[in-house]
Amino acid sequence: MQQAKPVLLEPVMHVEVYTPDENAGDVMGEISSRRGRPMGMEPAGKGITVVKAEVPLAEMLDFQGRLSSITSGRGYFTMRFIRYDVVPPVAQEKIIAERKKYLEEQAEE
Repeated sequence: MQQAKPVLLEPVMHVEVYTPDENAGDVMGEISSRRGRPMGMEPAGKGITVVKAEVPLAEMLDFQGRLSSITSGRGYFTMRFIRYDVVPPVAQEKIIAERKKYLEEQAEE
């Protein structure tokens, strides 16, 4: 199997974040810090901006709390699955090491 050079895949989501205009830059920065790829921003009217991005699902699991903090509870988001993508090598190594450790612990029991 090692000769085939396998890779890990992760689900990638299309995310639309609805945020007050004044928080759009902070939301864009937060998405970028989560390995997200910003796809643009557009006004939604009434002082709301929609930030569109593609973000790995693993990075979105605790996003709601951070978004609430950034927007003082006024922001929300939607997401939907779009594809699987290769996990970056550094993250793959971390996942593999955690799995090996888990299996070793199970073998000791």
